[in-house]
Amino acid sequence: MNIGGLDQFKDSAINSIIDEIKKLNGTLLDPTISLCQSCHYHVPAYRYELNNKVYICKHCITHGFSHNLIENDSEFYHGLVKNMDTMWNFDNYILTEVTDRCNLECPHCYHLPDNKIKDIPLEELVKRFSAYPESIYHVILAGAESSLRKDIKDLVVEVSRLGKLPQILTNGVKFADIDFVKNLASANVDMTVTIGLNHPSYIGNSKVREKQIQGILNVNEYINGLSYVGYTMVGMEELDFILNEITSTDWCQHSRIRAGSEIGRNATNEQIFVSDIFKATKLWAEQHGKSFEIVDADNNIYHVVVKIDNKYIRIIQWCDETNIDMEELRTGPWCDFVYDGITNFLHQVIRRDVWKNKGLILPDTPPLRYQIGHHKDLDPVFIKR
Repeated sequence: MNIGGLDQFKDSAINSIIDEIKKLNGTLLDPTISLCQSCHYHVPAYRYELNNKVYICKHCITHGFSHNLIENDSEFYHGLVKNMDTMWNFDNYILTEVTDRCNLECPHCYHLPDNKIKDIPLEELVKRFSAYPESIYHVILAGAESSLRKDIKDLVVEVSRLGKLPQILTNGVKFADIDFVKNLASANVDMTVTIGLNHPSYIGNSKVREKQIQGILNVNEYINGLSYVGYTMVGMEELDFILNEITSTDWCQHSRIRAGSEIGRNATNEQIFVSDIFKATKLWAEQHGKSFEIVDADNNIYHVVVKIDNKYIRIIQWCDETNIDMEELRTGPWCDFVYDGITNFLHQVIRRDVWKNKGLILPDTPPLRYQIGHHKDLDPVFIKR
């Protein structure tokens, strides 16, 4: 089976992977494309089921076969339904990197900040924004820590002038400064803010978390555009506190929860999957007498939207270079962290880690079927669940 008409992924390559899986008595699912974790080329791969788990087998012409777990629960995997025609569709979102600087050192950071690097000039960023496809409406100003730019207000204005909605992705510390927030609000344009808060032990500094919470309150009072509060867990033991905080506060209606993955800096020792967080969240809701439902959304093995009472929670688990499944990533949110084509955010943070954090050359360009503008035009996604 030739995936997407790509010459480098010919039937012979796929057939060799199928033979490899048959040796294990695995049940074949669908073909896909992944990354070789040694040389980082895009390589042919195949999903398969074995012992109620879902794996990916990939083959690199230089480094041979590798097998990696992509979902710990095959029943959960087969039950996922991806719907791109709902409000939970991120095809019109794009993340763009506006600074390498940061004011925190989080246990998980795909960026690994450098506070000595000068920020990208505003004019260069505006030129980049102008080149985004018309389909892009939400422009997410990301970092490291985007609020450290002295011209963040000007950036917000420029995005708005292009007819797009600016969104600031931040740890929230700067937003505790009331003068900073009032000045940003004086831009008098529609904008949204997303704040990463995390568990109290995450940063290990109560004053930092107090500032982040004050930042949430300030955004709600002066900007009225808090999009969501995000949590990254070091371990599953943090989930109880996080769910209590989400359901007992009125900061916003939408939150996000994820655990770490092997990208950049990673403080999480255990491998955690979406199904693990999902099942623990469902159990928590049952134990606390709260309603729980799966939301009709763009659900896949990397994110599932659930609703507890009146709160929406996007449960997220990033892949890494060992188990990335490109067919799952023919969708937004899009990202232009690296130089060779706009692709899905998860693909980009992995490639960014290779290029910027590890200092290695990206060996090839991502296939067109995974780049924005082409992801819907080529043959259908090979996911039959």
